[in-house]
Amino acid sequence: MLRYTLRRILLMLPTLVVISLLAFALNECTPEDVDEPIRGESRLTALERYDDVRKNQRNLAELRGNNLPIFYFGIHSAAYPDTLQRILPRSRQKTILTLIGRYGNWPAIQAYTDQIERTTRAGLRLTETHSSDALIETNRLLSQLYNQEQDKDIERNLEKVQQQLERDSLLQATLQPVLNDLKTSFQQLTAQQQNWKHYVPRFQWNGTQNQYHRWLALILQGQLGTSLVNGQEVRERVSSSLRWTLRLNLSAFLLAYLIAIPLGVYSAAYAGSGFDRRLNIFLFFIYALPSFWVATLLTQFLASPEWLDLFPSMGVGEVADNASWWERSRVRIYHFFLPVFCLTYGILAVVTRQVRTAMQAILQSDYIRTARAMGLSERRVIWRHAFPNAMFPLITMFGALLPGVIAGSIIIELIFNIPGIGLLTLDSIYNKDWPVVYALLLITAILTVIGILIADLLYAWVDPRVQLGRQNQNTNG
Repeated sequence: MLRYTLRRILLMLPTLVVISLLAFALNECTPEDVDEPIRGESRLTALERYDDVRKNQRNLAELRGNNLPIFYFGIHSAAYPDTLQRILPRSRQKTILTLIGRYGNWPAIQAYTDQIERTTRAGLRLTETHSSDALIETNRLLSQLYNQEQDKDIERNLEKVQQQLERDSLLQATLQPVLNDLKTSFQQLTAQQQNWKHYVPRFQWNGTQNQYHRWLALILQGQLGTSLVNGQEVRERVSSSLRWTLRLNLSAFLLAYLIAIPLGVYSAAYAGSGFDRRLNIFLFFIYALPSFWVATLLTQFLASPEWLDLFPSMGVGEVADNASWWERSRVRIYHFFLPVFCLTYGILAVVTRQVRTAMQAILQSDYIRTARAMGLSERRVIWRHAFPNAMFPLITMFGALLPGVIAGSIIIELIFNIPGIGLLTLDSIYNKDWPVVYALLLITAILTVIGILIADLLYAWVDPRVQLGRQNQNTNG
């Protein structure tokens, strides 16, 4: 059994890898504030503030790993450099990507952007000793060049810079040489197009120094990021909410199975009787009732002072830290009764019908007739011989229902104000707290895989022939 368990876990690894890749891709789509301006100290000069902002951007990118390649390897055209992630901020990356797509000549593009940097720094350095409207306008126009992509816009901007220089003799004497170099580098860029490089593929190996490896290592360490709303660790927010969701859903699961299995077996044993017909009608009726509608009615009629104030309508109850186990259980059961009921009746209807269908088919098989002919009691025939073979559909259903019920409890948690992952998901989406949202999606996907794995292991535990069949299949190739 241990060997079979390890084999099934290894087979689940590709699925977990795909899930991690999807979660990482969603995380990469999260809006970040890397490109937001970072203000330097007011007592610094213009050039010092500029350098301070660039330094802060680099430090923030290194802290988040945004300066690393995306994956272990990459396949792109020869026109793109392997250091594109190091260009900050990301708005400049977008501009450079557009220029590469138009010209395909990365060395010329790099020379052009480097010359913009030198010209900008020269203009900012001049502000330490000189002040004029022409210099202020020149620095503004130069800062726009970083985000301009169209040739006409760049040429128009360079012409405006030239006009400003001609208005100020000191400005022209200082910046004219670097401006001429900037014009020359732009002319060389437009004249030396190498679009053929877009058709030449290049493979790039990045090793473990990439964003996915860094993100996966943090996830395996339990570091899911930081909330954008309150700065709290995502792990703490999710763990505190997950325990309430698991308590709510596992209670509903356990209660539904304890009631549904005897009902389904009894209904199959007495198929066609009055009890069986009435039970089927009742199951179809409760299955058709939406849980959110039932929850609303219960809070209105059983948890309201206007009708029957029997149960609390909100929260999970407050318990003192030094309260006894009995006191904690009493308060929790009192607050969980209505939400657990709303989750239980839907599972109860599905499981009861599934048990009845499986048992009814097995009770008509030949080996059951043989067991009855041997004089075995009906109870022994049903529970010892028939029911174990009817557990396979229940196992399959367990693997499918577990993640579905957890995801479906969002509305119930919202109505009864239970601080579970459902309520946390809605609040996080509303507040655009994307690290929490993606962490919850990742956990839900992992729970789905775990549910399938548990169902597979239960198959092998109920019927050892499953293990033997798999082993024979592997042996025979």
